[in-house]
Amino acid sequence: MDVNPEIAALRRDRSPQRDAQTAMERARMAWRAEPGADAMLSELQRYGAGAPLEHCPQLETIFTECGEAERLMRLLSQHYCAAIRANPIGHPPFRTGFDGRASSTLLARSGRAQLMVQTREPGTYGAESITLSDATRYDAVLAGRAEARILRAHSAGEDRVDISAQAMVLTGKERIALDRTSETLVVDVVERRLVTLQLMRDAADPEPKRSFNLKTGRLVSQSAASVAISRQEAMIALLGRMGRRDAAPELARIALAAKDVSLRWQALRECIALDSACGFCTLARVARTGDDPLAAAAGALRAQLLETYPEFARLEADRCPA
Repeated sequence: MDVNPEIAALRRDRSPQRDAQTAMERARMAWRAEPGADAMLSELQRYGAGAPLEHCPQLETIFTECGEAERLMRLLSQHYCAAIRANPIGHPPFRTGFDGRASSTLLARSGRAQLMVQTREPGTYGAESITLSDATRYDAVLAGRAEARILRAHSAGEDRVDISAQAMVLTGKERIALDRTSETLVVDVVERRLVTLQLMRDAADPEPKRSFNLKTGRLVSQSAASVAISRQEAMIALLGRMGRRDAAPELARIALAAKDVSLRWQALRECIALDSACGFCTLARVARTGDDPLAAAAGALRAQLLETYPEFARLEADRCPA
C-alpha cells in the first residue's frame, strides 16, 4: 500500500498535524472577527434557546434579505481555503457528510437550533416520500440553479395526508421559510451546483417525525424526533435482544409514563417479549385509557394477541387490574 510521504511522516512527528490544526483555529477566529459573524453565532444561541427570529436581527437579515449570507459565507470560505492551502493536512472543525451527490456541513449548533451549509451536485433527484418534523426551517439559497417544489401536507385522517405542490425555480437569491410540521422543499433537478445556508430549530417538545408516500399520501414510517429519544429506543431494543427479563417492570413504567409515543410503543413491545404477563397487563391498561394516543394501537394488538393466544384471556382476568 502506498502511503503519502506527508502522512507517513506524521507517524514519527505529530507536530505538523498540531500546527495545521492551530492554523484552522486561527482561520476560525479570523472569520469570527469579521463584521457580523460573531453576532450571528451569538444570536444562534438565543434562537436555539427559543427566542423568535425577529429578536435576532443578524439572523433575520441573513434569512430574509439578500447579500449578508453571501458575504459571510464567502469570508468563511476565504479564511479556511487560505489555511488549507498553507496546511494541506489541516481539518476544518466542522462535521461534514458527502454521498457523492449532496453534502452537508454543520457550521454551528446551539440548543434546539443548528446552522449548516448544504450543496447538491447537478443532476436529477427523485423523491418517493416526504418527511415532516416538528421544526421550523429557513433557507438562504446562495448559488446555483435548480427546479424545486414546496410540498404542503394537509391532514386527511390519522395516517394519511393530501399533498399540494408549489413549483419554483431556485436561482441563488431565494429566501424560504418552512413550517416543517406540514411543509418541505423537494429539489427535483439541479442545473448548476446548488448551495444553501440553512437554519433549523426543533420544537421544545417535538412530535415524532413522519414520512408519507408522495403518490398515496399514506404514512410510510415514523421515528423519534430527537437524538436522545432515538438513543433510548436503541437501548430498549438492546435490552430485548439481551433477554433482560428483569428490565420488564422498568419498560412497563416507560410505556405508561414517557412523553414520546414512539418510545412508549417500543418499550411496550419489548416488555411483552421479555415478560408476557407484565407486558400484556401494561398493554391492556394502555388500551383501556381512552384519551391515550396509543389506546387504539394497543387495543388492536391486544385483540390480536387474544385471538392468537387464548391463554392471555385467563391471564388478564387473573392478574391484570381493571
